[in-house]
Amino acid sequence: MNSQLEELFKEWKENVPYYNENIVKDGIINEELYIKSSVKVLFIAKEPNDPKRSSWSFQDLWETEEGFRNSFSFRIAEWAAGIQNNFKSNYDNLWEDYEKMLNYLKSIAFINVKKIGGAGITNYDELHEHFNLNKKFLIREIDIIKPKVIMLGLSFDKKIRNELFEESEWKPSGYQIEITNWIGIKIIDFYHPSSRNAPAAAYSLLQNVFNSNEFKSL
Repeated sequence: MNSQLEELFKEWKENVPYYNENIVKDGIINEELYIKSSVKVLFIAKEPNDPKRSSWSFQDLWETEEGFRNSFSFRIAEWAAGIQNNFKSNYDNLWEDYEKMLNYLKSIAFINVKKIGGAGITNYDELHEHFNLNKKFLIREIDIIKPKVIMLGLSFDKKIRNELFEESEWKPSGYQIEITNWIGIKIIDFYHPSSRNAPAAAYSLLQNVFNSNEFKSL
């Protein structure tokens, strides 16, 4: 799958001039761990936090413990651990094995709507411009990844959400979080991993959504 994604990124750079020299690649972090995971989960976020707009990849960043050092990656690892274990572990017990949590992070797929760095505070006009350029490539990227669950972390941007997942019928989960089924993939429109929610509260909220009858029946 990553070889297919590499070919996709070559085509992406040829078609979107923004990305010729400073693209930030994403996709499946560790293909072996992704294939073995109990639930193939894809996280979708807005843009890399990189004001210098250098060229790098999330695969390289998260390959070692050195790149696993901020709240953004911690929250993704926690949510992935919960989803893949049906939330059998309490939040307080998650971090008893740091290496295991790193492997949960490496077992996911991850993509940004925008493929060059931003400055930490999203410029939504620029984000929407990149989405319009990238939509067809994003759909192809998702198709290669073939997730079973998508965690949407766009800070509840309904414009991108509704245009990316066309003809999806969004419904309430019972916890003020909307969910849908798009071509057989269950999607949760959730908080951005860097949101200021208490980590344990966000984990508990996701647990409630994931185990709700509304989500199970999608």
